Amino acid sequence: MTTDLQFADGTKLRLRESQQHPLAMLLAGVGVYHFEFRQEVESIALADGCNQVHLGGELWSENGGRSPRLLGSFTPTATGLQLEMPRSVDLSLPLTTDQVLALERERDGGELQLMVDFRASLPQSREYASMDGQAHFRVPASEWQRQIENANRGAFFTVTVPLPLDDGPLATAAAHLLSAKRQITAGQYPDAIRETRLAIEEMSDMKLWPKDVTKKVKDQDQADRYAIMLNHRDDAAEGYQKLLQASFNQASGVQHSNGVIARATWVRADAVALTGMAASLMHRSAEEITEVAND
Repeated sequence: MTTDLQFADGTKLRLRESQQHPLAMLLAGVGVYHFEFRQEVESIALADGCNQVHLGGELWSENGGRSPRLLGSFTPTATGLQLEMPRSVDLSLPLTTDQVLALERERDGGELQLMVDFRASLPQSREYASMDGQAHFRVPASEWQRQIENANRGAFFTVTVPLPLDDGPLATAAAHLLSAKRQITAGQYPDAIRETRLAIEEMSDMKLWPKDVTKKVKDQDQADRYAIMLNHRDDAAEGYQKLLQASFNQASGVQHSNGVIARATWVRADAVALTGMAASLMHRSAEEITEVAND
């Protein structure tokens, strides 16, 4: 992405993304976060005596399917200019915790969509010394996720769960979970939950843990079923079976066309929660199978 700024005195500057540095960085501060936005400034043409530019502007979020939302104004930064010598400039502004969390809700696991209104001035120019420009930027989801993790927001807790895809009793369930992960990436959340349900069904059919479920599900809404899942987090085998059954009941909600659960809306948070729950249960199942095999 490049942005050209043509000044009245003949100076022409080109702003572009750096190839060696992340476009956007989020740094933890005292009470706030510091958002840094890097651009390279290339001097295409310089008027006599012009060797410096002051660069600033405003940062907007374009996530959330609404009009751009102002995040704040960059602190104007001075950088030297020289023909055929691109210079890097880091624009920065503070973001509150609430702003960072709002960005996370709006991007919903996708890329970070930004708009920047650049504002540049030439302090040594003898003509009209200011120029504005606007550009749109996309920060890949994986890159922004690393920034969030590095800033200790705690929104991402990553545990690698090896899925037994080659053989063994859990291979079919693992294949369903892998498909669910792909569906989440594609934004197909109900389909991801259906795949997760199939994975849970495979694990349940193994009868690894005793089945003792007496709860009625026809009157349970979406919130009720999550509550039941959270209430069965004990270490006993019976508790794991109840958790497995509760997870299955919740994942079955997308299949229902009647009852209170039929009115539920299934979003990314549901798909991630249920897939993660199934993956954790699979991890525990694999450990138990190994323990039995070794006895």
